[in-house]
Amino acid sequence: MKVAVFAGTKKDTEMGVNILKNIGIEALSFPFSKNPKEQTAMQYYSKEELEDLFIEKVEEAKEMGGEKIFVYCNSLNSAVDCEKLSRLLNIKIITPLEAYKNLPIGTKKVLILAANALSAYRVDKIIRESSEIETISMGMLELVEAIEKGLAPEKIIKDLKLKDLLSYGESIKVDSLILACTHFPYIREELESFSKLKIIDPKDYMIKSL
Repeated sequence: MKVAVFAGTKKDTEMGVNILKNIGIEALSFPFSKNPKEQTAMQYYSKEELEDLFIEKVEEAKEMGGEKIFVYCNSLNSAVDCEKLSRLLNIKIITPLEAYKNLPIGTKKVLILAANALSAYRVDKIIRESSEIETISMGMLELVEAIEKGLAPEKIIKDLKLKDLLSYGESIKVDSLILACTHFPYIREELESFSKLKIIDPKDYMIKSL
């Protein structure tokens, strides 16, 4: 099976490609933007313009033998109707957003950490529409940019005061942190080393869907 990875920047596209390679799947790389700021700006294009770009890349992927699309980017999927495009283009499109309808049993209150407000809103909306789980949402483009620079996870967490953020979450009875950006698994192990919160990474659900 050959799968096309669609993502925002070269960094998260590469992360998606590596995930597939690690489970023995051939992957094609399709970044949509050059950097996190351009990626965020892209979501505020007209919907028609962004969908046209998405369709163009799907057709290119098909010509290269791509059998499925793996959208390893919450932000991109928040701005494009992938369900509609999947039907239109007759190709399976796997996204992170479906994972948010199927959060682990026992989850009661989550902190949604996304790349930007649009993505955080979309994830929040999906959770609220499919469950009674309480949500707190925030976008943090600075975190994406630090990961793009390749800074060490411990330095990123220190510089952006993430220990304080997660401690606040624990103090108000948050039980889970959703990594609602495909860059964020980069710091997952470091987060787990000091926080009691359950870390939810949608890529696990995406792999099962694939």
